[in-house]
Amino acid sequence: MGTVRQNIFGDIIALNRDTHLNSSGMVLMVGEPLLMQTLKKHFPERSGVFFIEFADLSREILTAINPDSVVAPAISAHFDCLELAAFLSSVDYKGLLRVIAKDLPRPEIVRNEVRQHYPHLDFDIITPVRPVPRNAKVMH
Repeated sequence: MGTVRQNIFGDIIALNRDTHLNSSGMVLMVGEPLLMQTLKKHFPERSGVFFIEFADLSREILTAINPDSVVAPAISAHFDCLELAAFLSSVDYKGLLRVIAKDLPRPEIVRNEVRQHYPHLDFDIITPVRPVPRNAKVMH
């Protein structure tokens, strides 16, 4: 599981994407588009970002977009990452699946379950943390 500051979130996805030789640079954001739009600013300019609701996702759309990475919330009002992993597995998706886990008490449980059920998916959880203000005291 990666814990990252939000300002480098897109760089991590891009770094993973750049390791694939046939990279299209496309990131598919699955979830409520208005909420997922807030993450677009974290992606490098060279990334193409496409937003879609889970209910609208189909094999044909996934094939047309051909994303290197799929990014979604771990849990939303309309779907969860297990449902998304099941769909991606059923269409033999080969790219990265990264979910954003915000405020999950034990994200490793979710990670282990998805990896157990869908071991061929390149799956991980990203937990954004808020940056510490520069003038804040850090306790050791």
